[in-house]
Amino acid sequence: MILERRDWLLWTISQFVWRIPGRGSRKMAGFSHTEAGSGLDMLAAAEETPRRDMRAKYFRHALDELKHARMFKHRALVLAGDGQNRTRAMLDDSSFIREHGINQADSLFTQLGELEFLAFVWIAEQRGAQQFDVYADLMKDDADTREMFEEIADDERFHIAYSRAELDRYEAAGDSKEVKAAVGRVRRRRFLEAWLRFSVVLGDFMSKLWLGILYVLVIGPSSIFARLTEQTPRGFVTPEPTEGSLMERAQLQG
Repeated sequence: MILERRDWLLWTISQFVWRIPGRGSRKMAGFSHTEAGSGLDMLAAAEETPRRDMRAKYFRHALDELKHARMFKHRALVLAGDGQNRTRAMLDDSSFIREHGINQADSLFTQLGELEFLAFVWIAEQRGAQQFDVYADLMKDDADTREMFEEIADDERFHIAYSRAELDRYEAAGDSKEVKAAVGRVRRRRFLEAWLRFSVVLGDFMSKLWLGILYVLVIGPSSIFARLTEQTPRGFVTPEPTEGSLMERAQLQG
C-alpha cells in the first residue's frame, strides 16, 4: 500500500502502539464505541432530514456503523484472550458511549444542519478510511484483523463518495461558498478537538513526570536524610514495663 505523506506519522506511531501488550484489544473496544455512537448519529439524521432521498443513505450508513461496532467488539474480545476482564469492562462502560455519540438533547444533525453535517461526514470518513488502511497494512500477520479493517475501509469509501456527491450537488446549485464555509468550520473544529485531546494526554504525562521528579529529588532524599540524622531521645524517658514489674504491680494491687 502506498501511504500519503500525512499518513506516515500515523503508520510510524502505530508501529509501536499496536505492539504494547493489551493495547490492541483496548483500541478495538474504543473503535467499537465510536462506531456505535456514529450509528446513533446517522439514525438520528435519517429520522430528522427533510429530504426523502437522503433517508435511505443515512440509514444504510447507520447500519454500516453498527455492523462495524459489532465487528470491533468481537475482535477486541478475541485479541484480549485470557485478559478479557479489562477489555470487557471497557466495552460495558456506559459513560464511554455517551462521549462518542448522542450525548446532548439535540443530535449532531440538529446541531450542524444538513450541509455542515454532510461536510462532517465527508471529512470524518476520509480520515477513518485512511486510518483503517494503515491498520490493515500493519496487521499483515493477523489475517482476520487485516480483513476486518479492509472491509470496514471499503464501507468508509462508500460513505465518502455519497457525502462528497451531496456536497457537489450543493455547489452545482450555487452554494459553493456555503459548502466551503461548512468544510472550513468542520476542519477547524476537528483540529481544536484534536488539540484538546492532545492537551489532556500531555497534561497527564507532565503531572506524572513532575510528581516523579519531586519524589526523586525532594521527598526521597529528605526521607533518607531524616533517617541518617535521627538522634536518640534525651531527658526523662518512661521505661517500657517488663514482665517482672507487671507481676510486682499485680501483687501490690492484690
